[in-house]
Amino acid sequence: MFSGLLERGILYQKYEEEQHEGMRLGRNQWLDGRSLAYMVENSAEQMGRTYHSVQWERRLAILDQGQLGSCTGNAGTGALGTEPFYDAVGKDVLADPADAAANEEFAVQLYSDATALDPYPGTYPPDDTGSSGLAICKVLKARRTIRAYRWARTAYGLLRLLQDGPVLQGMPWYNAFFQPDNAGFIDADSAWAGSGIAGGHEIEAVGVEIDSQDAFNSTVIYANSWGTGWGDNGYFRMRVRTYERLSGVDLKQFIVS
Repeated sequence: MFSGLLERGILYQKYEEEQHEGMRLGRNQWLDGRSLAYMVENSAEQMGRTYHSVQWERRLAILDQGQLGSCTGNAGTGALGTEPFYDAVGKDVLADPADAAANEEFAVQLYSDATALDPYPGTYPPDDTGSSGLAICKVLKARRTIRAYRWARTAYGLLRLLQDGPVLQGMPWYNAFFQPDNAGFIDADSAWAGSGIAGGHEIEAVGVEIDSQDAFNSTVIYANSWGTGWGDNGYFRMRVRTYERLSGVDLKQFIVS
């Protein structure tokens, strides 16, 4: 489902996307080995940390990427539109939170700039090649919208980052994930791993409900970019235990001060 290259500590992974009407993907993986030194899991102060349930307020209306593979730009825009990043920087660069059309334009331009920076051939427009969450962070840093970004990959890294704000999560998207159950879980079907990978997707993690007895039974809440008609008004849920079984995942969080 993907082609990859490991060179000088840099991994490029391009997913071959399967077509699903009305639900585009478009995330490729780009791991820079230099980022490993900045992973939150590497910090000794995280040992024995207690995690708390949290729900970050997303000011921005749910966006819809339509038939464009701009999920990375949409996830990045969503994070800028979610507290605490909205009050710090998002309100200065985004349109009115209720103006989904204008903010979708911002997301598409962010995606376009990322395709010009990422390591894959082709730039949007006209080439809708997909991009990476890392490229989104690099673009926002170059624009001076954010000062820097944090990096993580493990389930504990995800829980750690969510204590401080929303998180951009790039992940392989399985065919079973396209249809959440009535409670909004994309992993309700325990056989999801056998459904096959449809491609790569970038979403925004906005909160977590912690199980104090077993962190892996905790539930992460996500905002997607397929409009409010999908999932739970555009949101969905996934268990941390499912996250732990995924490969090729990366997590980024903005640093704005």
